[in-house]
Amino acid sequence: MPLNFSRLFPALRMALVAVSAVLAATTALAQPTATTRFKPEQLAAGQTGQFFLELHGSSTSPHGSVPSIPGLKMQSGGYTTGFNDNNGSVSTSLTYIFQVEADKPGHYTIPAFTLTVDGQTVNVPAATLDVTDQPAATPGGIGGQPLSLSAKVASTDVYVGEKFPLDIVLSGRDDIRLLGASGPTQTGDAFEQVQPAAFREEPEHTTTQLGDHAYDIYTWHTAITALKSGPQTLSFSMPVTVMSMDDNFSPGDAFARMRAQMGFGQEQQLNEESTPLNFNVQPLPTDGRPANFTGGIGLFSIDEPTLSTTDLQAGVPVTLSLNITGEGNFDRLQAPVLDLGPLWRAYKPKETFQPSDPAGYHGVKTFEYVLMPMSEKITELPPPQFNFFNPETKSYVDLTPKPLPVTVRPAPPGQAPPPLPAVTNNALAARTPTLVGPRTEPGSWVSPAPIFTSPYFLGAQAVPAFFLAAFVITRRRRLRLETDPAYARQLRARREAQAAVEKGRRAAAAGQAAEFFAIAQRALQVAASYSTEWRNENSAEALTWEEFDAHLTARGSSAETHAEARQIFEAGDALRFGGFTPDQASLEQAAARLDQLVRQLLHQA
Repeated sequence: MPLNFSRLFPALRMALVAVSAVLAATTALAQPTATTRFKPEQLAAGQTGQFFLELHGSSTSPHGSVPSIPGLKMQSGGYTTGFNDNNGSVSTSLTYIFQVEADKPGHYTIPAFTLTVDGQTVNVPAATLDVTDQPAATPGGIGGQPLSLSAKVASTDVYVGEKFPLDIVLSGRDDIRLLGASGPTQTGDAFEQVQPAAFREEPEHTTTQLGDHAYDIYTWHTAITALKSGPQTLSFSMPVTVMSMDDNFSPGDAFARMRAQMGFGQEQQLNEESTPLNFNVQPLPTDGRPANFTGGIGLFSIDEPTLSTTDLQAGVPVTLSLNITGEGNFDRLQAPVLDLGPLWRAYKPKETFQPSDPAGYHGVKTFEYVLMPMSEKITELPPPQFNFFNPETKSYVDLTPKPLPVTVRPAPPGQAPPPLPAVTNNALAARTPTLVGPRTEPGSWVSPAPIFTSPYFLGAQAVPAFFLAAFVITRRRRLRLETDPAYARQLRARREAQAAVEKGRRAAAAGQAAEFFAIAQRALQVAASYSTEWRNENSAEALTWEEFDAHLTARGSSAETHAEARQIFEAGDALRFGGFTPDQASLEQAAARLDQLVRQLLHQA
């Protein structure tokens, strides 16, 4: 299921406007205060940050300016208006944002200063920015980006054929709103494609706080299989839709965040790409590999094999079931070998798998063997020889269980062991042949008819002649297309004109007037080039009405054909340049007339 994030109702926007008007009246007499801060508080030289000056308790623009600091570049980025509700006491605020940047490392302090707001003096506190040589480390692996996509695995050292867990993580900062995301696209052919079923489930949703921002983190849990050995890379891209807040967003500005959640913002279609993961994919070791290796890679366990009945009889089939539980490449796990010997008959086992996750990494796989004991001398059933490769210990593991002790009753006296029901066929039951005596009455001689009078013989002779004629006709047509450009142009013009008429009929039925008349003009131009009198060296679509009309005259077309073709050309021009709007009935009539005109032009040639 693609990821979808709910939208709030537009009616909330009207409520927000009303609340803003009330706040302006209730906070006019409040004592303004000010706070300042840098975001982030530490930058690398050459990086850009922000300085926030927040005035609380007033919505009036202040008088004054921020002191200049040598070596610190500051540029105004505008302001936002917000409100805060503190136990029922509502106040407004203004937040001014400045873009800051320093070229050299050091400590840059904007000292305390004063502003005048509503005739009152407001003390503004100092704020300090630390600038270093290297960028500050970002916690949590998100990278501090507003939106990021990443792929995470436990280890990048894997084996060919190994299926291992993979997490696709999409994180969004609180200054954007995630509206939707589609399943990711995988690059590279060294890994099996991720199963789409994993992305039809709702992702795991968590939140985390990094610095001044909160992040929504969406994680899809899946698994993937390595296919090729050697150094390999794996990366993903994911189409996402976001609603971004304005550029002046402040993490402490609840008003700005509410506007974005209500849909006040810029909707964008983005394609996020993950940083490639570099893998070392190794082939499975040959040392210690069992001769009857099942292909399993992971961590598995088995239950004791069970028989469908303990009452065994020679010649009567019985089912042996084996359950394998664990995690790994169940899709590549083959049935364990049964070394039964000559006293048992075995048939191809049936296998079923019950996954416990959408990727099929965890689950239970069951093999059912249909067996038939052939002798009452059997005392035990050899076990399935189960083994797998453990990538953690880098070794092969043998979990073959002990043989099952059994007692087999003999078949009833004089009764042969019956076949399995699956191979029984009553319709082909054996019949006992019987002998008949010699015939004593002579028969009569019948002379066979000549073979050349048989309809089968005549039909057999006609088949080669038919294929020879078809080959000659096809070959002659191909040679003419290669040596006669006029003939090839005629065939192409007929095909394109007929296709254009059909396309124009659909456009007219859909009420698409502009598209219909554009197609109609092209259909007439192409149909004109079907004539043997065609002498224009340019493309048929480049014909003007004057050239088209002259061509109709050269072909001896009737005055009615001239007039109707002119109507189509002029109607198209009027629609494009004169505001002409035909109704549906007129469009359908024009489509029918276009069909007749094209037929006439093709027939006259």
